Amino acid sequence: MADRADTAHAEDPFNEAVATTGLFLLVTAIIAVAFALASWTMSETLFAVLGGAVALLSFAASMFCFTTQAQEPAPVEVSA
Repeated sequence: MADRADTAHAEDPFNEAVATTGLFLLVTAIIAVAFALASWTMSETLFAVLGGAVALLSFAASMFCFTTQAQEPAPVEVSA
């Protein structure tokens, strides 16, 4: 048999799930900002503040997810 070098599977499902959750939270934050701005222009202060809070929390959570996903170890060479 010929010797060949394989790499460990770098696409860990957990890291993919974390990245997908980060994208979902980022889209949620963008929608919440639009909702907050629309509420603010209609003089609905309470809805604007709530929308802004949701946007801020969603954005912070998405950055946490992306930071966690970015710290995955590099692929390791495995010889068979």
